[in-house]
Amino acid sequence: MLTPAKKPDVVGPEKQYAVVLLNEEQLQQLMQRGPRPVNRGFSVRDVHSRYLRLKRQTTAVAIMLLVVAAGGVVWFMSPRPAMASIFAWKETADAPTLSTGASFSVTVASLDSSDSAGFAATRVRSLGLPAFTRVTPDKNQFYQAMAGPYATLDEAERVQRRLMRAGMAGARIFVDESLRNVPRNELPTTVPDGNPAVLLLGAPDRVSLVFEMPVEPRQVRSRRAEGLMDLDVGPLQNPVYAQQWVAPEGVHLIERVAIESAPPSENGQFLRVHIAVPEFARANVRSEGKRVYVDFTWPMAPAETTSTRANLRMASAQPRPAAAAAPNAPTAPPVIANVQEDQRYAEAIRPIVDRLTEIKPFLISAAQSGSPDVLKALDGTLASLDQTLKSVRPPAASADQHQMLTAVVRGARRALDPTFGGDRQAQAQQAMSMYESSTVAVSP
Repeated sequence: MLTPAKKPDVVGPEKQYAVVLLNEEQLQQLMQRGPRPVNRGFSVRDVHSRYLRLKRQTTAVAIMLLVVAAGGVVWFMSPRPAMASIFAWKETADAPTLSTGASFSVTVASLDSSDSAGFAATRVRSLGLPAFTRVTPDKNQFYQAMAGPYATLDEAERVQRRLMRAGMAGARIFVDESLRNVPRNELPTTVPDGNPAVLLLGAPDRVSLVFEMPVEPRQVRSRRAEGLMDLDVGPLQNPVYAQQWVAPEGVHLIERVAIESAPPSENGQFLRVHIAVPEFARANVRSEGKRVYVDFTWPMAPAETTSTRANLRMASAQPRPAAAAAPNAPTAPPVIANVQEDQRYAEAIRPIVDRLTEIKPFLISAAQSGSPDVLKALDGTLASLDQTLKSVRPPAASADQHQMLTAVVRGARRALDPTFGGDRQAQAQQAMSMYESSTVAVSP
């Protein structure tokens, strides 16, 4: 029996394979070649990655260009302080700190009241010397009259000898080192030939700017505008190279100092100084040989002597009627008539002046010995003189001298006080120096 033939199985296209026949040499060449990527860089995933990477790079470049452009605008348009606040490397100081040192002053007198110290300072100024007053910082405060300040001990000693020749035997040297070791900018500084040396000194309630000139100047001119003080000093033999400094930290009376040559004039070459100062600072310019001093002080209240004089004039012009006085009121000191008041005042204080002249040598010797009996006897005499001075009202023209005389008596009494812990002899000499320098009129 014949068996029908079996149909062969049909192979689908997914199961069909291509057959490549290779000889041994072709197979060797194929195996030596590495795999080669197909369609590199054109797959969907690679295109998107390249797009994101390109976007980031473009954004970074744009931001960088924007920052550079903004920085250029700030650089050309912003003032220097704004630059210093934006960039950390601009916060360093652009000028060196002023050189500082100790100052030397001369203490003329230590007194109980500011008026008395002011009168003593006035006497020092009458000798052509710079003078000021201060309150001592210790517990027992005194009002001191002082001369100076000066940059060197030699200057102060010359002034001390001059004051002693003028009768102020109690003059003593006072050294202020408050600015000697202040922090400063450690920037390299040199003084070009012909430039002045500049020094800042600290003194009680003031600072002094000192210019050490190469030659003694014949002219010193000053001008002051808002926040700036200018000096022209000269004439000089050579021009000055521009320099500038900043004040040390904690100094508020000056801020910056700059020097340069002023434009040449028919009077010769001059140094020009620019000093940045606050509006409240008071300034005084003085010349001492080759040194030019500019003293800066804090503003002070008007002296009390002004109101005292005004009250005395009012009391002399309008004396209070006796009938209007309150019952049991203390008797007021007699008011000297305006007519011939100076003569009457001189006659009233003549015994006081004569008595002080008489006891002067005894006062000095008593202060030296310290004998309690002698001190007590002289203090009784001075107490009587003090009471007499209280009973005399001076005319307005003699109010300062009267206050000076009162300060002399009270200063002498302090030297005789058993509880006085200072130098009795120096205190007595100061009192007598004030007495000799007073200008109280004792003759008509």
